[in-house]
Amino acid sequence: MSFELSNRVTSSIESQTLIISNRAKAMKQRGIDVISLSMGEPDFNTPECAKRAAIEAIENNFTHYTDSNGIYELRAAVSEKFRRENNISTSTPETVLITTGAKQAIMNVLGAILNEGDEVIIPSPYWVSYPAMVTMSGGIPVIINAGFEQGFKISPQQLSETLTPKTKCVILNSPNNPSGVMYTREELVELVKILENYQCYILSDEIYEKIIYGDIEHCSIGSFPQLAGRVLTVNGVSKAYAMTGWRVGFLQAPIEVMIQASKVQGQTTSHPSSIAQIASLSAVLDAAEDVEKMRLSFVRRRELICSLLDEIPSIRYIKPNGAFYVFIDISAVLNQEINSSSAFCELLLEKYHLALVPGEAFGINGFVRISFAAGEDILYKALDRFKKGIIDTLGTK
Repeated sequence: MSFELSNRVTSSIESQTLIISNRAKAMKQRGIDVISLSMGEPDFNTPECAKRAAIEAIENNFTHYTDSNGIYELRAAVSEKFRRENNISTSTPETVLITTGAKQAIMNVLGAILNEGDEVIIPSPYWVSYPAMVTMSGGIPVIINAGFEQGFKISPQQLSETLTPKTKCVILNSPNNPSGVMYTREELVELVKILENYQCYILSDEIYEKIIYGDIEHCSIGSFPQLAGRVLTVNGVSKAYAMTGWRVGFLQAPIEVMIQASKVQGQTTSHPSSIAQIASLSAVLDAAEDVEKMRLSFVRRRELICSLLDEIPSIRYIKPNGAFYVFIDISAVLNQEINSSSAFCELLLEKYHLALVPGEAFGINGFVRISFAAGEDILYKALDRFKKGIIDTLGTK
């Protein structure tokens, strides 16, 4: 006997990054020398202050339920961070929700604001999960294509032409995954001029805000008073603090949205791990030096990987301003047999034992994403395999 399953879930695809990462791990378990640059995970250790705080929390038996919105001390520290670093003057502990990772923060808020058939505008290339998360929340993803020639950033005209009375939310992600590009303050000003005339929410995913390279200063769209009461800002400890496995995210939202997002969390996970919250509090308060050391390592890795990419024929890329990815145009390499970035990534994995993520996962064919969250020796080996894959594929054209 079979029953009809949820259309919301069955129509959504699995996370391509997780699928590829799992395949690479399975190959490694079989003894194959696979290099995986597919996951968005820093290879650094969690800051010592956070680890010590977690151990003390366990020893002090801080192992029971907490406030479903997160412990007050962490909400207060995060709120202060939003006011001080992001110029979101309306942030208070009452407008902050502590979640099980930034991903849950996004799902909580989409669940809080979306009704069946509401449209959510998503610029492409986008983080792999946005469309599926919108669909699973009852919304309709509306994609704006922002290709290589426009620097992977949507224009005010594109935004204006896509907004409709059905638009409930616009998702922005800067620094961007997968491209590493960032919107300048001047570019955000122009987008704000469009958005201030439409009654919709703006979800700003800023999880990579501390991993930037000095060319552009990070600017939170929630700092613009014209959009007060409509911006939903998402952040967390995973990327900047190398705490992916701790699963702690932050949501800053208008109080009426915050109340509903809190309901979603209360009926699903209740709250993040009590121990992880204590560790995250220590990271937010005391790990600035660790964050800067990691950022400087990423600076060196960015220079290395870009120099290695410059030696490879027939590809092009935009040097990232933030995050730890390079989104590479391989369209000139493709041929009748290897005719998509998915096919090329399959070839790389099976023949050259290199795991990358194809552009289709991010809404655009003919590209691959490389994560440079890996040691320099690994990056040298990986880029050598990538170069061989490119050259060999060019030779079959």
